[in-house]
Amino acid sequence: MGLRLVGKDDADRGEAPVGARDVEAEARRRLSALGHERHRVRSLATGIDMPREVHIKHLQIMAIALALSSLESIPDDYRSDVYWPK
Repeated sequence: MGLRLVGKDDADRGEAPVGARDVEAEARRRLSALGHERHRVRSLATGIDMPREVHIKHLQIMAIALALSSLESIPDDYRSDVYWPK
């Protein structure tokens, strides 16, 4: 027995404009790749400071996410490395 979702096909749906949630998701993805959460938890559990480079990248990523989210029109290529720290 095959079940099928009735409604508009994905092809029929127009892409939603890029929003602040999309930018926040990209920031979370980049922080995850950086290992920020692991370092944060280790710091809370042991009292060992987070590596300076990780902390600085975290601050940069959050500042960029805030700046992109506050734009009236967020660029479609907001995921591009042009906007984010290397």
